[in-house]
Amino acid sequence: MENAIRIGLGHDTHRLEPGGPLRLGGIDIDFDFQLVGHSDADVLLHAITDAILGAACLGDIGEMFPDTSAENKGRDSAEMLSQAFSRVQSAGWHIINLDCVVLG
Repeated sequence: MENAIRIGLGHDTHRLEPGGPLRLGGIDIDFDFQLVGHSDADVLLHAITDAILGAACLGDIGEMFPDTSAENKGRDSAEMLSQAFSRVQSAGWHIINLDCVVLG
């Protein structure tokens, strides 16, 4: 694994509904709409989590944090990313570069 480089691609989609704030990248943005999901629905952090897990061949966010689990209801996506990153590091991988595109 010394010279191995892997690339992960993460994607996430949540619908908008009236309410707020909008949570994106761990930041609450004052807005009249919010993303809807089982956790806090932070699409940016979910996509990053999926990308790093995928690059390390460690599954995806839905496997690690199933939306059928009550403990994941309203869960902070930054905590999920932190746990996924720890798992990636434990598998011997390091993040060299991370790039994100947000479509709105």
